[in-house]
Amino acid sequence: MYPSGRWDGFWVQEHVGRQAMTPFTLRFADGHVTGDGRDMVGRFTFSGEYDEATGAVRMVKQYYTVEEHLRHQVLYVGRPDGEGSIQGAWSIGADYSGPFLLRPRVQKPTGEEPIHEIG
Repeated sequence: MYPSGRWDGFWVQEHVGRQAMTPFTLRFADGHVTGDGRDMVGRFTFSGEYDEATGAVRMVKQYYTVEEHLRHQVLYVGRPDGEGSIQGAWSIGADYSGPFLLRPRVQKPTGEEPIHEIG
């Protein structure tokens, strides 16, 4: 359903705005999803489940300190957007929430030359 590999994405929080995640990794296998990456808050891992029939995703984003101690967790609940991406809402308990979008990173085939118009 979803490709394992590099992904891009962002989350939105009121008073903070749209925050990009640097390219991160997601791995999908047998209904389980795992991954890791970094954003403005710091280093994180993802772990959770996805439904192979519907594409629904539920995963926890765990942040870590520089010393690798656990920080806070963020719940991500999403669905396919019809174009290969996952969109939904993130939440930290009942206090904080907002939308997110995750999309597979498009890789250019190796050896592909750019198209130049002759005029």
